[in-house]
Amino acid sequence: MYITNRRLKMIDAMRGFSLLGIILANMLIFQYGSWGAIDLKESGFSTADQIVNELLEVLVVGSFMPIFAFLFGFGIIKMKDSLESRQLSPYPYLSRRFLLLMLIGMLHGFFIWEGDILTYYGLYGFVLLLYIRCRPRTLLIWTIAGFSLMLLFGVLSLWISTPETALTEMERSYHLETLHVYSMGSYADILVQRNMTTPFLDFPLAFILIFVLVGMTSLLYIPLFWLGMYMAQKDIFNDPQSKSRLYRNGMLIFLPVGLISKSMMVIMPVLDWETFSLLFGGPILSIGYIFAFAWLYLKWQSAKWMNGFIAIGKLSLTNYLLQSIICMTIYYGYGLGLFGQLGIAWGALVAVLIYALQFVLSPLYLRKYNYGPVEKLLRMWTNWSRSGKLPAQPPVRDQAQPAVRHL
Repeated sequence: MYITNRRLKMIDAMRGFSLLGIILANMLIFQYGSWGAIDLKESGFSTADQIVNELLEVLVVGSFMPIFAFLFGFGIIKMKDSLESRQLSPYPYLSRRFLLLMLIGMLHGFFIWEGDILTYYGLYGFVLLLYIRCRPRTLLIWTIAGFSLMLLFGVLSLWISTPETALTEMERSYHLETLHVYSMGSYADILVQRNMTTPFLDFPLAFILIFVLVGMTSLLYIPLFWLGMYMAQKDIFNDPQSKSRLYRNGMLIFLPVGLISKSMMVIMPVLDWETFSLLFGGPILSIGYIFAFAWLYLKWQSAKWMNGFIAIGKLSLTNYLLQSIICMTIYYGYGLGLFGQLGIAWGALVAVLIYALQFVLSPLYLRKYNYGPVEKLLRMWTNWSRSGKLPAQPPVRDQAQPAVRHL
């Protein structure tokens, strides 16, 4: 017999669903830049913009990228199992995969868009290699410890006052310069502005500072990596029909806790709930989304429109990079030059329309091709094969019928 590792359509669909939240959250940076998105409170927006911004903060920001992290950890274990079923060591294959992922992320961040996350996923992948042979119980302990620390720091942040300070003259000047360059500048102008300047320090120290700050922020997702690895080892998404109650109970527990934790920013603005939301509420809500999507998938898996989520998930890397390219063409000066002009509500609508386009086109693409161009490149490099395929899977000897030695 042969050991088979079938691709889980639910996981592909969940990955496709997460890209909707990711483009909605990234839309703020697409429109206003990393530093501008941080200081959105200082900008004059309409009532509709303010409402949409609060909805995004509660429902989307910080709660969809962790789903991607969860699925990244889940995929590592599934790849490890697939390689070991062929009697191959997972370490060289996964190491090559993480190395190319880092390179793609660095090229994406430097030449296309400043908000790249692939570089850090590739970097953390090497760290996660230390955990691929851990028992499920060990991974669960690491996960609980990680969430406990985030909860502790989140609670402590409520009692540590962080006085709001107005933008310095240097920061305000930088924002105005960025608005001008990004909306009217050439590709070369924007490349220099994005990579060579910051409101604080000169290059290259500023570049290092930004890299470290973004890297520290993405550290928040490490417990989600461990959780994904744990659920992969426990086969939580295998034979999903038998686990409907688990999905429903997980949804009913984590979804309300996450929503309440994140809603406190709006309900009780007296305390600074923003850090608590980032450290604890966002990741907890993401777990609620994972269970909720799994439970709803069981009810709608036969619907034709579910193929859109599955297809986007199969092409997740290609679609993620395409979202950046499309949005840069819309907002930057070498495209339509709408940087900072649409507002949050219209920007959210544009993000949804881009996702809808991918939702329609991805299934059509997969009718002709098995993989997206970036996925194909990653498979070729990972498997060290021009076809992108792993070596043939050897037959597994039936233990109940020992081999007979012939004299």
